[in-house]
Amino acid sequence: MYGIVFVQPGVEVNGDYYREVLLKEKLLPCIKEISGDNFIFQQDSAPAHRVRDTIALLRRETPDFISPDQWLSISPDINPVIIRSGL
Repeated sequence: MYGIVFVQPGVEVNGDYYREVLLKEKLLPCIKEISGDNFIFQQDSAPAHRVRDTIALLRRETPDFISPDQWLSISPDINPVIIRSGL
């Protein structure tokens, strides 16, 4: 099933919720169904995204993952793909 994933009002998106519900149940299965193993996963540095268990899950479950330490999250005008490729 494809579509927009909504978080119910009042739900705290902490590391556990982001990892267990949003990533494992919703986002990763959808992305894998569409792209197979041909995608790069990148996210910003929101607190739920930086949790050690979340980063470990993404390193394990995605074919390529741009971790927060591989790009400058505080610079709005730097494209992470350019940083990753060295262009």
